[in-house]
Amino acid sequence: MDVRDAARSIRRLLLAASLNLAVSAPAHADPIYSAVDLGTGSVTSAVDSGGNGTVTGSNGLTYAFNPVQNALPAQWSNTTQGVPTVEPAPIGSPDTYGNPNYAYSDSSLNFMNGQGLAAGVNLYGVDGHEGNSEAFLTQQQANGSWGAPIPLWAGAQNFSGLIPFGISIMGVTPSGQVLGTGADNTTSVPLEKLYLYDSKTQAVTDMTSLINSMKWTTSTQLPMGQSPNWFLSVPAGQIDDQGRILVQATEGYSGTPHELLLIPQGLSSDPIATPEPATWAVFATLIGGWLVHKRLRPRSRS
Repeated sequence: MDVRDAARSIRRLLLAASLNLAVSAPAHADPIYSAVDLGTGSVTSAVDSGGNGTVTGSNGLTYAFNPVQNALPAQWSNTTQGVPTVEPAPIGSPDTYGNPNYAYSDSSLNFMNGQGLAAGVNLYGVDGHEGNSEAFLTQQQANGSWGAPIPLWAGAQNFSGLIPFGISIMGVTPSGQVLGTGADNTTSVPLEKLYLYDSKTQAVTDMTSLINSMKWTTSTQLPMGQSPNWFLSVPAGQIDDQGRILVQATEGYSGTPHELLLIPQGLSSDPIATPEPATWAVFATLIGGWLVHKRLRPRSRS
């Protein structure tokens, strides 16, 4: 089967994010993606002859995917010194029992793109009593300092202090998108979420809700009473330099894991054409024949 024909048989859904948490932003259109099911199991990452990254699913289809390369300068690695905080230390909290030294607020950076946009996590609370966390984005200034931090999403509250829970940063794209995890504290058990922040629209998209809304290809073959949706049970993923997102989701709450590639509107959702095995075999035969001919030519002249 031709690669493009095989690709067309894959379920492609145009999706709109079901929940957007705006951060001081005007109204905007929901982001739209094409979703490609790469099959069960993990993908194989590679680099082609042109230096471009690719991922190949268990279904044999290959797509462009260049993971972001975020180089955090050594001076900002594993340090809180000079990193801005989103929330001040809660020195007025009754949990300090009158000792403000128990209150804390410290930030560290995780990734920075080539334009000086850096994302990190701010931990704040009262040591031994309560701990909170907030992902943030900040711009490095010409003098090397950091601009005012932009809060992105929160992690789950905990009571051990100084230990983040359910929050992470996975990368910052050249265009200023940030992928990471946070937590929804609206339930008795905080749910980990996958979030995407876009600095152009200043909006956060709940990618977990978006993926959970995707319909299966074989929804008519589902067992009785089972939901015909994908389920992102453990948010984890990668983002590439053009905004493609690679995540793992299951068929329902505990079904078979699949690798899904989310491709932003404006980028091609077609797979990369790769030579068929037969083509490589013919090519190898021709090369082999040429080498044999080259070696025999001097002998025929003697």
